[in-house]
Amino acid sequence: MQTTNGETTQGVAPPMEACVDPWRRLSPHGSLRLLTYSFGPGSANTLAVRLEDGGWLVVSPSLGTAESAFAALEAEGPVRALLAPNAYHHRGQAEWRARFPGAISYAPDGAIQRLRSKSTVTYQPVQGLVPLLPEHLEIVLPDGQKSPDLLVRAGSSWWLGDLFSNLAAGDQSWPLRLVSRLAGSGLGYRRNTRPGLVYVRDEAAWLRSVRQALEQHPPAVVIPAHGAPITENAAAQTLALVQSPGA
Repeated sequence: MQTTNGETTQGVAPPMEACVDPWRRLSPHGSLRLLTYSFGPGSANTLAVRLEDGGWLVVSPSLGTAESAFAALEAEGPVRALLAPNAYHHRGQAEWRARFPGAISYAPDGAIQRLRSKSTVTYQPVQGLVPLLPEHLEIVLPDGQKSPDLLVRAGSSWWLGDLFSNLAAGDQSWPLRLVSRLAGSGLGYRRNTRPGLVYVRDEAAWLRSVRQALEQHPPAVVIPAHGAPITENAAAQTLALVQSPGA
């Protein structure tokens, strides 16, 4: 490597950019963090939530994760739990388990059979995680679902999963944008009605259940599985999306 005066040196440390923490802090003390990653044609989100003992719960673990992302969490506490919120967000589980062999993978009962068929990861029912959560952390399984997609509340911040998104043009390749539009998704903050066909059996029951949960603990921040978090007027915007049809 050449220095500014043209001399060559050996054994120089790599650029500092390699050590940059890629997590976005969503809370003042860093107890809630967002990592956006690429899964190929689009982007998705991973949420890290600090547990009461200083460890981490990681929701929807990322795929192709940089070592700097692993190290940033590990420096502040052990990764204890990896939550697959549904039967489809599982592709990062194996690499997170390899990096943190002491972590336990959890998933809702209705998703475990499909998850087992897609990888060698062993999943525990999410009911085993619930007693370990402090009062400000809550896992919500809405009514009216045929394939579960969990919601996670951390204080006044909510993970709302696949049935909500806040996409910008840069979050998807153009073929995926076209497919998403045809599938009832699209740009901006929205409820995804066509993906609801995968997850929801009784739309009225699901809407009522989600609306009641959000009214009980109005969100200041909403984190969808795909797209930027909602940090402005999150409660009003989200409640407007979960009104019953015709309301």
